[in-house]
Amino acid sequence: MRNSNKRKLTTVENESRKKRSTCDGGDMNVKDLTLKEENKNTKNVTIKVDKERKEKKGKNMNHQNKNIHDKKQDDVIFMDDVDGYDREYFKNLKKGAIIEMTLYNWMVFSGPVTLKANQGINLIAAANASGKSSIACALVFGLGYNSNILSRNKELINFIKKGEKKSYIEITLKCDDEKNFICIKRIMNIINNKVESFWFVNNKKENYEKIERIQKEFNLNLDNLITFMPQENVSKFSRLNPEELFECTLLAIDKKLLDDYNYLKNKIEEKKSGEIKIQTYEHEIIQEEKIISDLEIKKNKYENLRMLLSTMKLYRVKKSLLLIEHKKKQVINIKEHIESLIKEKDTHFNTLKYYLSELEKCHKIINNLTLEYSSKKIIIKESLNKYMKLNLTLEDMEKQIIKEEKIMDDTVQNIYENKECIKELENKKKKIKDEIYKLEEFFNKKKEERKKKILTTEENKMNDNNCVINKKKNLNTLLNDDNPYDHIKEKELQNELKKISDENKKLLMKKYNIQSEYKSILDKLKKRKNYENIQEEKFLNSIEFTLRERILNYKKNIKNIVETYNLLNKEYIENLKKKYDQTKIHNINEFNDEIVDELSKQNIIYGPLCKYIKCIKPQYDYILEYFLKKYFNSFLLIQKDNKELLEVLYKKYKLSVITTNDKNVDNNNKINSNNENTNFVSPKFCRVTNEMKERGVEYFLYELFDSPDVVKNSLINIIPIHISFIVKGDTLKNKSTKEINEFNNFMIKEISKQLNEDVRSLFYFCEDNIHRYRISTYDKNIFIENFSHIEKKCKILYCMNKDVKKDIVNLMERKEKCEKELEDLQIKFSEFEKMKKEKNDEYNKIILERNEMNIKKKKYTLLKNELINIDENLNKYMKGEDIIEEKKNMILKNINLINKKKIDICEEYFHILKEHSIYDKELFFMYHKLNQWKKYLSIIKNENIENEEKHENLKNSIELEKNKLNSYIYDINELEGLLKIQKNELNDEEINTLDSIPFNLEQVENKLKECIIQEKIYNNLDNNNNKSEEKYNILLLSIERHKQNVQNKKKEISNLKLNILENEKQIQFILPQWSNQINEYIIFLNYNFEKFMNFINPEFYGKIDLIKKNDIYEKCELYIKVKFKKNAPFLLLSISHQSGGERSLTTMLYILSIQKLTKNGFYVLDELNQGLDHVNEQKIFQLLSCLSNPNMYKQYFLHNYNYKYINIDYYSIPQYFILTPQIIRNIVFKDITVHYLFNGFGVIDKQFENFYKKNTT
Repeated sequence: MRNSNKRKLTTVENESRKKRSTCDGGDMNVKDLTLKEENKNTKNVTIKVDKERKEKKGKNMNHQNKNIHDKKQDDVIFMDDVDGYDREYFKNLKKGAIIEMTLYNWMVFSGPVTLKANQGINLIAAANASGKSSIACALVFGLGYNSNILSRNKELINFIKKGEKKSYIEITLKCDDEKNFICIKRIMNIINNKVESFWFVNNKKENYEKIERIQKEFNLNLDNLITFMPQENVSKFSRLNPEELFECTLLAIDKKLLDDYNYLKNKIEEKKSGEIKIQTYEHEIIQEEKIISDLEIKKNKYENLRMLLSTMKLYRVKKSLLLIEHKKKQVINIKEHIESLIKEKDTHFNTLKYYLSELEKCHKIINNLTLEYSSKKIIIKESLNKYMKLNLTLEDMEKQIIKEEKIMDDTVQNIYENKECIKELENKKKKIKDEIYKLEEFFNKKKEERKKKILTTEENKMNDNNCVINKKKNLNTLLNDDNPYDHIKEKELQNELKKISDENKKLLMKKYNIQSEYKSILDKLKKRKNYENIQEEKFLNSIEFTLRERILNYKKNIKNIVETYNLLNKEYIENLKKKYDQTKIHNINEFNDEIVDELSKQNIIYGPLCKYIKCIKPQYDYILEYFLKKYFNSFLLIQKDNKELLEVLYKKYKLSVITTNDKNVDNNNKINSNNENTNFVSPKFCRVTNEMKERGVEYFLYELFDSPDVVKNSLINIIPIHISFIVKGDTLKNKSTKEINEFNNFMIKEISKQLNEDVRSLFYFCEDNIHRYRISTYDKNIFIENFSHIEKKCKILYCMNKDVKKDIVNLMERKEKCEKELEDLQIKFSEFEKMKKEKNDEYNKIILERNEMNIKKKKYTLLKNELINIDENLNKYMKGEDIIEEKKNMILKNINLINKKKIDICEEYFHILKEHSIYDKELFFMYHKLNQWKKYLSIIKNENIENEEKHENLKNSIELEKNKLNSYIYDINELEGLLKIQKNELNDEEINTLDSIPFNLEQVENKLKECIIQEKIYNNLDNNNNKSEEKYNILLLSIERHKQNVQNKKKEISNLKLNILENEKQIQFILPQWSNQINEYIIFLNYNFEKFMNFINPEFYGKIDLIKKNDIYEKCELYIKVKFKKNAPFLLLSISHQSGGERSLTTMLYILSIQKLTKNGFYVLDELNQGLDHVNEQKIFQLLSCLSNPNMYKQYFLHNYNYKYINIDYYSIPQYFILTPQIIRNIVFKDITVHYLFNGFGVIDKQFENFYKKNTT
């Protein structure tokens, strides 16, 4: 669809729902919905929605898999089948441009949905969650790329529509003039939660390698952010480092440029690595020469060592000969010493025998004594056990005696206590009898008093003597029973008290009602009186803190403002100062309030606008507040000429001020005073006609305002209150777009008639909704709607009303009435309280008398019962004394028996003690004897130990001497064997020289030590002759090897120098042409980028800097620099420097500036314009329409520079796919194709069935 920005919906979503619900029942109806609209350039874009018939459940799945690529053969475009397209129309498109794309069961689309693309700009617009990003994802997967480009879910199964098992993407691309078109189709089947893909190129099955070749051949480059920018990667462009940006730009222009750049980088790296290798080889040659010199020194050391080893051999043989002679002499001396030690050992052995015999005797005697001692000890232990048992039995007997004695003491104590209890009971008995006597006297007195009262009352009541006589007869019965006279009187008093309390309650309720009414009246009066203060507080609380402080600061300093700028008369201000005491804060606030009111009365300054505006119909307060949202904290100033006051209010108090013309003020004053005709024309206001009322119009907004005319007339300049209106809630419900359009046309005509002006917009309220309709500049029958909601919450508008003032007068009258009624009630309460006290006193007396009699009677009965209990207790205590005497006798008998047993046990105890003393004496004697023998044994042992030690020492010394002898003999044998070996190694000449050596053993050893020290000087060489020879040979070989290495490295250095020269030649061959091309590309980009920035806004500037590391372009970095004000410096494009809108604008302009250089068939930009404001977005679309027309591009953006090394394709038309969630208002889509997706939530069945029908004319 082209040149359309209306809000439209289709039945795609609902039909897909029907398809899902009825898929088990059978076949579905096939519907083709084609939406077409023409613009001035007569270009057509069709969104074709084809519904595919679903097969029944009983069909074979294998048959489906075989024929899955033949299902939509009619929709596949072959190389020869191009009847549906105009070849000449797509002739200017580049190779790889998209002609058509079909989606089936892909993400949000059920499909199959066909998008027919167009040359130039394809704007895909729709609400969120409608499927815009689904088209971008389909391009990625349909052209053989993976999900890494999208930064979304990485698994392909998640992109197939939920609940479906198969899906396909079909994309038709433009080829060269010979091939015309190519169709790529990807079929995806879900089997066991895995996706299997099948690729078809022009209805021929191919492998993935073919798709990769197509990517290279058609320069698709979807992995480049400049050509393909999905929604998730918009922020990545500004995060690209300069080198990545340079490479992305080269890839977008021509892949060969990027390949040459990479080739140059590789050759430069090879050159650098070769130079580094030459340096390392030269360093290694110096090291090798040092090693060769060190090895020569070692070689000389080995030759010196050979001479030294030959002399050491002779000295070692001489040393061994001298050692043999010395050892033989020592063997003779050791043998003589061993014979003397053996003789001494034999003489010492006889003394050792005697001591051993004495030790045996002592051990025998000590064993016998220990056996006797242990037997006696056992007998003593048994006697002790018996003694302990007897002690225990005696203790038990004593405990029994103590128990019996305690029982005896308890019995004696009980006898004493019984006597005391009997005395106490007798005293209680006397007291109780006295109390009973007193109570009987009291009862008799009361009877006599009652008789007198009854007789006096009866005589007064009864006049007849017979009645009196009859009453005397019944007198005794009255005295015996409870007093009925008292009961009667008591009931009478209770009834009177109830009546008094009921009346009192009524009065209290009345008083409570009057008091509550009085309080409510006072509260209402306070609210009414402080209504303006409350209004101001609510207003200040509803706004921001900073604005609130500004308004309060202005109000505090209003006195100074008025005095400095002479806004009011000085007399008026002095009168106010006299009236209010300004030392108090409350008076200062009232003083300031009166000044503010006076300023508004004289039309000088109106404070916050909401204070002087109220709604006649309170239910529409929220509508007035909606209009005043932007201006409710503003100050309306009438005197526009007073510039100083305006500057003070704005700079010092930081208040936004609304001003009006002087003519408006002057003419208003003239109308109020003289009623003369002037040149000023007051604003025209509309009125509600009968036809409007029938159609549901209630009021125009100015009819709801109750405010000064100055305020109302000045607000019309800002807000259209004279043409805005309110509609009843039910008028627009369930109405079609035709009916709404008819209503809009009627209201525009009526308003324009009444105003005598052309009205091109409507603004009206319906329930909680706000409708803004504006006539399209292209087609006057089309209305552009902006729909929004409004909250029914009133926070600002509160103002004094006439009804409120009437309420205050009524409340004052009611207040006086309530005060009088409360005074009357207070008098009545005092009278009732006196009556109540008197009756209560009489009633309390009767109750007290009756309660006293009852208490006395109860006491009388209790005392009698207590007397009976005391008599019974006295009898029990008398019987208890006899029982206690019997117990006492029994206890004495038990004590005597226990004492007899105790005497028998004591006799046995003394017998055991006598035997124990005898055994103790015998045991002591034996113990003494045993200790004597032990002492004798210890003495003998000490003497024997010394002899044994001496004997063992002699043995050890003999053994040591024998070991020495054996060691010397062994050493002599070894030395003789070693001497034979050493002599065999010597020559005859060397053997003859042995005798000529005149040195003794010590001198020979010193000579050997000197030779060893000389040998240690050659510490790197081995002592062994065989190894030293081997090492000497190895040294010779290593010297030759190192010399060979030096020669080889010199040859490698020469080869590396040749390679470096070749790399330099290749760099010089490629670099001039490539660098000239790059420089001209940068010139072209700079020119385009700056022109496009100036096209958006003359104050916007941009430039592109190419920074290279050196002249051979080793490392290139591309910097985008922009500024959005004339005097501002150029800043790099980054997140820290620019806002989101500025970054999105620069990225879009940069991409557009490359388009004439690239070989890509199409560009995709997903929601890149969302950060832009209304003006910049409109400018972008204007720029896009210019770029899509080659003639306009040459006219406005043609370069004067003569490009020698690059070819610029001015005639080809680029293809852009721009995805956006909404279309901006007031934009003319010239040379732009608009695709609007009718998908997502809110689609109603058959909503747009007849919407696109047009006349045949």
